Amino acid sequence: MLEMVDVRLRGRGRPRLDGVSIRFDPGVVYGLIGPNGAGKSSLMSVLARLVPASSGRLSSPPTLVGAVLSENGLHPGRTVLETIRLRGSYARVGAEAADEALRRAGLESVARRRVGALSLGMRMRLAIAAATIGEPGLVILDEPMNGLDPNGISWVRSVIADMRSRGVIVVVSSHLLSELAQFIDVAVIISAGTITCIEPMRRRGQTGCLIRVNDPAALIDVLGRRGHGGRIRGGWVSVDAPAPEVVREAVRNSLDVLGVEEGGTDLEDLYATTSTGEYLAGEAR
Repeated sequence: MLEMVDVRLRGRGRPRLDGVSIRFDPGVVYGLIGPNGAGKSSLMSVLARLVPASSGRLSSPPTLVGAVLSENGLHPGRTVLETIRLRGSYARVGAEAADEALRRAGLESVARRRVGALSLGMRMRLAIAAATIGEPGLVILDEPMNGLDPNGISWVRSVIADMRSRGVIVVVSSHLLSELAQFIDVAVIISAGTITCIEPMRRRGQTGCLIRVNDPAALIDVLGRRGHGGRIRGGWVSVDAPAPEVVREAVRNSLDVLGVEEGGTDLEDLYATTSTGEYLAGEAR
């Protein structure tokens, strides 16, 4: 478990992070979402211990942390093989394990090529392979789908699923909300340097529903008396109960049901209703 408590980070006279508190649990994939300038990069940099917080508490991160940040840090003059083996030496794994990571990333055919000559998608594959080599306890991926074709995106999903199964804490930041919704477990919305929402994701087939009624507040009150939680999200009510039961309760209490969806959390609606905008240009990242 990794925890940030009231973490603050100042830059250029303004807070880049302003009282951030969140707990990251092993084997959970967190989607970090927010507008440009909201503080996503700052949070990831503090989480990886690349930037010290101005105040607050960050519990000790795992011994090995892997990260792909906006600048992936790959030296353009090194070959692909040199890059992955160098990362392997940092992670204290041998050349054989490094070469296997290269194979899994589908980069064996370009092993002797200079990093600077690779396409954006190939560089991203290499950066992710390097970040996940060894046994990291925390992996941070900033826009990992950049430049990837559908096969590459599928590969990223499989890498993340594997890390989840091994108990790795995974933090992924991306503007591609529809793609994030396919694999994250928890959505973390950050806006103006503060976390505005931490929402577990429900997927199709899981218990729960989204329902639209003429009086959402009345429905939440009704469901609360029956022990079910509900939140208003972009005109819909997200409920932790099966759709038939929720519809029956709505009708029994003379509420008009305007729409219902089984399971699922609409990430775009969640983002639209919990993000308050970005900082002024250049004041935070």
